Amino acid sequence: MMSQTSRIIHIDSLRGVAVLLMVMVHSAATWNPFDGDQETILAYTVSGLGGLAAPLFVTLFGWGMLRSKPKFKARIFQATFLIFCQILVNVFSPHLFNTLTPGILSLMALLTIIFPLVEYILVKMNSYAVAIIVVTSLLIQILIPEIQGTGEWGERVNDNSFTIILSNLLLTGTYPLFPWFLFAVFGATISTFNSKQDKTLPLNRTSIFLLTSGTLFCILSFFIAQYNDKLWAHPTSDAYLTFFPSNPAFLIAATTGVLLIWLLVQHFTLPFLSSIGKMSLTVYVAHFIPLSLMHKLETEYQWSVGLSASIVMLYTLIWMPISLLWLIYLPRFNLEKLLSAARKSL
Repeated sequence: MMSQTSRIIHIDSLRGVAVLLMVMVHSAATWNPFDGDQETILAYTVSGLGGLAAPLFVTLFGWGMLRSKPKFKARIFQATFLIFCQILVNVFSPHLFNTLTPGILSLMALLTIIFPLVEYILVKMNSYAVAIIVVTSLLIQILIPEIQGTGEWGERVNDNSFTIILSNLLLTGTYPLFPWFLFAVFGATISTFNSKQDKTLPLNRTSIFLLTSGTLFCILSFFIAQYNDKLWAHPTSDAYLTFFPSNPAFLIAATTGVLLIWLLVQHFTLPFLSSIGKMSLTVYVAHFIPLSLMHKLETEYQWSVGLSASIVMLYTLIWMPISLLWLIYLPRFNLEKLLSAARKSL
């Protein structure tokens, strides 16, 4: 998301997809079109696509970090900048977060600092080391599930003490380092797979195996959930796939979804998404402002499920023309340009 790389249309388009899904999931959470635990196709579609937003964001971040390989001073500045942006997001959306709540931008800040370790694992060690790290992480989740905290939103956004903030940053928050670093590793791995000529992800035996096995896992787990009359996927409830905390089943499903989106977008080339992708950080921060100002409209006017869903989609899609007009008339006034200029000065 933040790297200094030459413009690649399908990468900008992927960033556009990621930030649009982020806008959708946050607006759906603000103007919740569903009551309770829904098991409808629409609910699963919104939850499923929304659940891929953050994994795709972090995967793209890992991809860009490995390609840009910023120096120490640049990494320190970028991490500080991301922390500042995270606080901006929190201030802009007090109905969702506390001022110092760790989130996806603070996760990226921490990944920026420790990324040389990820690079070392990928470049200096072999693929078996990556496989061992992934398997070990999944085993930790299975054997010690309490390490990631509960699904209570209040606990995950708590900032009452430094200890709680640190715990939420590393393990128990909305986007903690563990296990979300795995998506950054996945993105960096994709970066190593990119062919040098067209910079695309090859559809080889490895990607086909990951896509096929992940899809079969999702299908099988879905039918098992239906057979046992349980929720298949839900952000916090007792389900086979949970987002808060991110369980192993979610990690497998999300990785499969990210890989599928990546292959589809690079194959079909969606240039109409590139404008929003070029300023994904700006849109991510800015989209919280209207949500904060209008978050009570649903209850004040008693929106129906259909109206809420329609407004969520309208609010999501409107950021495409907004980003295009922003780039045309205010090309120098966005967070990406600010960060780029500061890094060049370093």
